[in-house]
Amino acid sequence: MSNTLQDEIINDLTNDFPNITDIKKDEHSLTIYADDDTLWEIFDVLYKGMDDVEFNMGKDEKSHIVIKT
Repeated sequence: MSNTLQDEIINDLTNDFPNITDIKKDEHSLTIYADDDTLWEIFDVLYKGMDDVEFNMGKDEKSHIVIKT
């Protein structure tokens, strides 16, 4: 995924979901952090339109969504 496309996705997400606390990007993914309710909303929207989206909830780390590219 190009940096420009990642930046567009980040911009869209932060505009649509102001409760996002952080988005980390690397060459192959975006990792989105927010409260659980917001993450569920984001997951519901992304899951319908993207093939490779993971929602990770765990006791040892903050809940997050990963969009793999």
